[in-house]
Amino acid sequence: MNNNEHQVLKMLFLITQIGITMLVTIFLSMGIGYLIDKYFGTKFMVWFIVLGVCAGFRSVAIVIKRFIGNDNGKS
Repeated sequence: MNNNEHQVLKMLFLITQIGITMLVTIFLSMGIGYLIDKYFGTKFMVWFIVLGVCAGFRSVAIVIKRFIGNDNGKS
């Protein structure tokens, strides 16, 4: 496997991890909000979705920082 194929594979893994990270944080927060709404009869699910999006962006930023930190030109 040459260096270009290795870089493409690393980028593909990064993009996949970013997508999964966003989906998991949003759906997990949405599920928690739904359960709270169902149990207490409130309308907090929208706020939990917003919280999930914010947590997703934070998690993606951490993943990207780790990727950039580990990718210092070495193969």
